[in-house]
Amino acid sequence: MLKIAVFVTFWFLAGLLNAAETSLQTIINNLNTFSADFEQERPEEHFFRVERANGTFDLQRPGKMRWDYHRPDEQQIVIDGSHLWVYDVALEQVSVRPVSDIQGDIPLAWLLFNQPIEQTYRIIPAGERNGLKWVNLQPLNATFFQSVEIGLKDGVLQEVWMYQSSDNVTKVRFKNIRINQPISPRAFEFTPPQGVDVVGNL
Repeated sequence: MLKIAVFVTFWFLAGLLNAAETSLQTIINNLNTFSADFEQERPEEHFFRVERANGTFDLQRPGKMRWDYHRPDEQQIVIDGSHLWVYDVALEQVSVRPVSDIQGDIPLAWLLFNQPIEQTYRIIPAGERNGLKWVNLQPLNATFFQSVEIGLKDGVLQEVWMYQSSDNVTKVRFKNIRINQPISPRAFEFTPPQGVDVVGNL
């Protein structure tokens, strides 16, 4: 009887994992563009407080993304298909790196690229909370983050939680979401402003 119970439990859990994998992959396969406003919370360990930020997010699959922080500090993060650009307005500095060098460390790589999720992540159903269905992604190879949790509602991405450790979690919540609407190609172009320092490799 014990063997039967173990087999049934394993079969049930395998079914949940396959369902989570299929559901998430199907949602992503049907996604061409995603635009939204976002609110972000991130712990500041040295000050024992939570840093809050907001801005706008645009994504076009495969391989293009724009993440604009408006407050508290203005910053632009652009992936143009081949390079990652980070522009810190206050510092007047731009850093650039080939995406191929850092693809595994991009927390939204599972959403951004066409590579099947299970090739780079272990997909684990994480239940329901706050009205959302959650899926946990654990990288198969070492990255700077331990895991990523995705909150979905009616098949639409609502929240992303990025875990660097159990007590260091960056939480992003999306609102005013627009799915598969046209985005200007210019949104994913970046030219360093005149006079700023550019650090990195093209």
